[in-house]
Amino acid sequence: MLLNGSDSKELLVKAKREHFAIGAFNVFDYMTAEATFVAAEELGVPVMISTWDYFDPSSPEGSNMPEFAARNFNHFLLERSKASPIPAILHLDHTPTYEGCIRGIQNGHASVMIDASMKPIDENIKLTKKVVEAARACDVLVEGEIGHIGGHVNSSEVPYTEVDDAKKYVAESGIDLVAVSIGTAHGVYSSEPVLNYKRISELREAVDAILVMHGSSGLKPEQFKEAIKNGIVKINFGTYTQLAGGKATYDAAKAMGDKIYFKEIITAGTRAAADYLKEHMIIFGTKKV
Repeated sequence: MLLNGSDSKELLVKAKREHFAIGAFNVFDYMTAEATFVAAEELGVPVMISTWDYFDPSSPEGSNMPEFAARNFNHFLLERSKASPIPAILHLDHTPTYEGCIRGIQNGHASVMIDASMKPIDENIKLTKKVVEAARACDVLVEGEIGHIGGHVNSSEVPYTEVDDAKKYVAESGIDLVAVSIGTAHGVYSSEPVLNYKRISELREAVDAILVMHGSSGLKPEQFKEAIKNGIVKINFGTYTQLAGGKATYDAAKAMGDKIYFKEIITAGTRAAADYLKEHMIIFGTKKV
């Protein structure tokens, strides 16, 4: 079932109260989307389907589509969510512009993320607040980011989100969810990430907004569990799903030799991605609702 903003907020607050997390899994195409739905449905747990602003031609390569393809894919996600027996939240991830967030609202997302974390805090607040004002009128949640979560610093020198900055940002912008920098990074890790669990706990006590962890692919189960224990509620996840599905597709093709059937290798990749996601939904402690 496709959730609206109010129902999504209720679910996230429940997760915060009961100390479990909900995965926000990046979907890049029909197969990664289907793998995500299958994983959640087989476990009977809620899920966040995390998309990009596919309509924006200035988005990075791989994050945009021709308009007709973006509309078709968006329609598929909406209808697939409505048909699913589990609660599904359609979420627009890392969108740097007001216009992009408005597109997400118009296209049926229950949650949109405005990412102005590279800007000075006052500019970040100003843009985030503008998105919040529009979203409130449409029953849509807003996620923002304070303390930029970048590429692969992968060290204890990662600039963690400052508690006072987070308090100011949440209070003045009015956001529902806040992505914080606590030692993770986007993409494939080249060395062991150092998570600051104490900072997560401090942020949980300081702000009412739902705490979000980005750059979560590749973490160890105990790292996820400790982060959730200290206050993380929404976990963004994508890169390693691609790797799991890609490896299974490669292995299936290699095993077939000269006769490689497209449907069979895609099915193998989708199944492997779904199984990988199921493992993490279990690690996150996501509860049936």
